[in-house]
Amino acid sequence: MGNSQKQPNMAVVVGVDRRASSQRAIDEGVRLAQRTGRPVHLVYATGVGIVPWSKEYLAGKDDFMTTCRDRAAATAPDTPVTYAVHVAEPAATLVHASETASLVVMGSAGLGRATDVLRGSATAKVMAHAHCAVMVVPHSGEWDTDGPIVVGLDIEEHSRPALEWAFSQASLQKAPLVALHTWWWEEPDPFYSSGALGEEWLQVEQSQELELAEMLAGWQEKYPDVQVTPTVIRGQAAFALEELSTTARLVVLGTRGRGGFAGLLLGSVSNHTAHHAHCPVVVVPSTKR
Repeated sequence: MGNSQKQPNMAVVVGVDRRASSQRAIDEGVRLAQRTGRPVHLVYATGVGIVPWSKEYLAGKDDFMTTCRDRAAATAPDTPVTYAVHVAEPAATLVHASETASLVVMGSAGLGRATDVLRGSATAKVMAHAHCAVMVVPHSGEWDTDGPIVVGLDIEEHSRPALEWAFSQASLQKAPLVALHTWWWEEPDPFYSSGALGEEWLQVEQSQELELAEMLAGWQEKYPDVQVTPTVIRGQAAFALEELSTTARLVVLGTRGRGGFAGLLLGSVSNHTAHHAHCPVVVVPSTKR
């Protein structure tokens, strides 16, 4: 279609539209591609209407993508940049692209208006079903590019791909790594002895710290150059990650590796963090899809 080009293998794929966050997504995608030596592929999906799109309409989108391609190429002359325009549903297009991509990058909807709720649902679909890691870039604001990488962990098997992604990026970017695990225990009775309950909470926290240390041990041996700060917090994971994102350069999360309708329901932490974090968020699939 027009000057659309084939997606290179293992490219950093960036979903493009006319929101301001889309240009921010292109910038982040190009920066990451430069660090990893990957090509960049920009993707625009029109959505599917009842009436087929006109040639003039598609030509306008092609011109827009040519401008985006040229701007990205100018900022990274040594990085190959291609683009494609598809008459297709955006989320499905990016999930399909993720089959041969190294990373998919999207701009956050921000959820500030009613129309953004629909865009936010597209982001959730891509995060739930993509075959590779997905980066969501904030729609506004700046973040500390010298801050740490924060990885949220469940101390379970499905967190390991996220942990590996976070360690490799921390090593590549020479960034400190904060490994965060949260736990939550509701008080069984508001009149329960605070002293006894505090003692039990301390025991739980110590056991969580031990499990986290065991999980990190092998990765610290593999990446001895990465400075790691294990962090255990009693609280809700989504809010803890949102708070840490104010001083982070990147937040990394895993998924439970479930597709279909269940995959959409199980992403509450990922969805909240992706739309409310102050820095880019990367969601890494736990299993091969």
